[in-house]
Amino acid sequence: MHKIQNILITDMNCGSCVLHIEKDVGKMKGVKEINVNFAASKGEVHFDPDLVSIEEVIKQIKKTGYTAMLEKGDLKKEKHHKGVEDHKGHEEKGEHHDHAAEEGNKEIRSKLYKVIFGAIVSVILIVLGLFVDVPYEGIVMLVMTATILVYTGQEFFLRGIPAIVLRLRPNMDTLVSLGVGAAFLYSGYNVLFTTSHEEYFMDAAIIATFIMLGRYLEAKAKGSASEAIKKLMEMSAKVAHKIIDDNKTIDIPIDEVQVGDRLLVKPGEKIPVDGVIIKGQATIDESMVTGESIPVDKEEKDKVIGATVNGNTSFTISAEKVGKETMLAQMVKLVEQAQMHKAPIQKLVDVISNYFVWVVILIAIATFTTWSLLGAEYSTALIYTVSVLIIACPCALGLATPISIVVGSGKGASMGILMKKAESLEKIHKMTTICFDKTGTITKGEPEVQIFKSVGDKTEEEVLKLAISLEENSEHPLAKSIVDYVGEKKIQSTEVKNFKAITGKGVIGEIDSKKYHFGSISYIKSLDIRIHHILHELSNLGEHGYTVLILSDEKEVLGYFGVQDGIKDSSKEAIKLLHEQGVKTIMMTGDNEKVANAIAKQVGIDEVLAQASPSDKTDKVKELQKKGEFVTMVGDGINDAPALATADIGIAMGTGTDVAIESGDIVIVKGDLLKAVEAIKLSEATLRNIKQNLFWAFIYNSVGIPVAALGLLNPIFSAGAMAFSSVSVVLNALRLKRFKVEYRTL
Repeated sequence: MHKIQNILITDMNCGSCVLHIEKDVGKMKGVKEINVNFAASKGEVHFDPDLVSIEEVIKQIKKTGYTAMLEKGDLKKEKHHKGVEDHKGHEEKGEHHDHAAEEGNKEIRSKLYKVIFGAIVSVILIVLGLFVDVPYEGIVMLVMTATILVYTGQEFFLRGIPAIVLRLRPNMDTLVSLGVGAAFLYSGYNVLFTTSHEEYFMDAAIIATFIMLGRYLEAKAKGSASEAIKKLMEMSAKVAHKIIDDNKTIDIPIDEVQVGDRLLVKPGEKIPVDGVIIKGQATIDESMVTGESIPVDKEEKDKVIGATVNGNTSFTISAEKVGKETMLAQMVKLVEQAQMHKAPIQKLVDVISNYFVWVVILIAIATFTTWSLLGAEYSTALIYTVSVLIIACPCALGLATPISIVVGSGKGASMGILMKKAESLEKIHKMTTICFDKTGTITKGEPEVQIFKSVGDKTEEEVLKLAISLEENSEHPLAKSIVDYVGEKKIQSTEVKNFKAITGKGVIGEIDSKKYHFGSISYIKSLDIRIHHILHELSNLGEHGYTVLILSDEKEVLGYFGVQDGIKDSSKEAIKLLHEQGVKTIMMTGDNEKVANAIAKQVGIDEVLAQASPSDKTDKVKELQKKGEFVTMVGDGINDAPALATADIGIAMGTGTDVAIESGDIVIVKGDLLKAVEAIKLSEATLRNIKQNLFWAFIYNSVGIPVAALGLLNPIFSAGAMAFSSVSVVLNALRLKRFKVEYRTL
């Protein structure tokens, strides 16, 4: 038995911090795995509570040198309810309690205050240093600079010095504290113990303020990067209108709703939980969970999703999923899960960041030594060394990948594409072959009337009226397709007497004292009703995968219907777009070959594997992988789960079974194949963004450090450039929020 717990971790400033925490916690007895996300300031711990407590894990993180605390959950549950009006007030204000967000905002405010203080004192130092002479100027500037380092720059020293002195694990703060500290101590020594007036108080103060400004901007931008999860968490309704026995309603907090409760949804309100409509109908905006902007019409027996927005009618639902079981809660869980896992490229970057700080320290020592040997003054060699320490920025390297993953996975969630692993977001664009299940994936999973023809003396309307009158009395799934088809034409049924269903064949009933039959070809043939004149048409329909239903009286056929599992509107377009990207398409289905080939031909699929069992599908995926194909499997049923798990990337339709969803790496909320195409495009955009971030982070250090070592860069400019490098990486990642797929052929 193991448990998973999220922990908020602050004070991290580069990829090496991530590696240190993972290494120290990972070797604890009972800890099976820990994933730390620098961009999200979180850690996900998998541990055995019988062997180690979460408190011990937090204690170890603190011992490693960082601040850690338990994450209190997605939504703060009210422990003491102050009445319905209080809850209504919360809802109206959109009040939302997210502990991670609160801690993040607190940290951002703290950094802002430090920047403001540092900026004000730095301006005074500039005035004193350049424009105004005051008594004991050196002492005054020393004291003012010390206040900046104690308040604005305290975290550099409190984290950086112990990291190298006590743990021999230097980090970004170590570089800053060594650089700023050296400049301050050298200046202080000259002012207090020598006659030299050479000092760098202004430089030390401005550097500390600049770097804190960079961290403030970085923290603010990182907060923006995780907005997707915040928005998901804020979507939930706060109050539900529960219907009690006498059909009165009482308002209860959302966390008190139980499965089976009858809930009234009023016009314009958020639907409280996942459920099914038991009374009324509605038009619902599901864009926040499906990514589709067009409202969806719902009627009795249709399922609704919690947090989606009702239109202008009232209806009643029966609660089916509450709390952590709702689709919204699962979406939040999946997005957080994706953001906590590392993309393969990130693991390499974390290792590089770990060694990077040591390399910079060695370069700084070499810079000081070389300039001293070349005859430069002590102060000159020192200031060049300070420039090297300040310009180096492993922050940008550490942020490059996780910040793009956070923004990319969040953007996917807003589009109805849930990435369960960061690895999926990085890999899916490599796809060379995509395999689809048929029912519920390419098709809608329910029969629809595709063809209707009247063949007797009666008009089409008369035939349809007879058909709906007979079939609305039947419980057969095919009967529903007839009722839906005729119902759309606003044709009303009429009374049927002596109705009888003949299992596996059809139905019989009397309308206006005349007997009518409705059923399969074999059933109508068995009645010796004249059918030979349309047998060719019917055979042709059968060859194309249609189920044929015939309506007749006692003598002749009056009309027939071609029923087939309806193809999703987007399937053909999605297949076409995949072909344009050079991806081979294969349909694997348990259906018969005739139906499978007919569907494949309609949507343009390259290859068909019909009458396939779950093991057949899995074997096909393995066969393709052995040939060097990068295989993606798309499905929605229990029988697709093994293939989904075997494929390089498994895409589960959110409209399918829980087993399929658990087996997939990516979940498409709406079950729209175009979303699979969008997932590929999003993967490409995210990986491109990561590469841009890494390129600029490496280039920045590759150019900046040598320039600083050669004495061509003032430490103040080094501080500004270092701050800009981290902020630029985050801002570049935020461009993913504007990602959008343009369909040229739609």
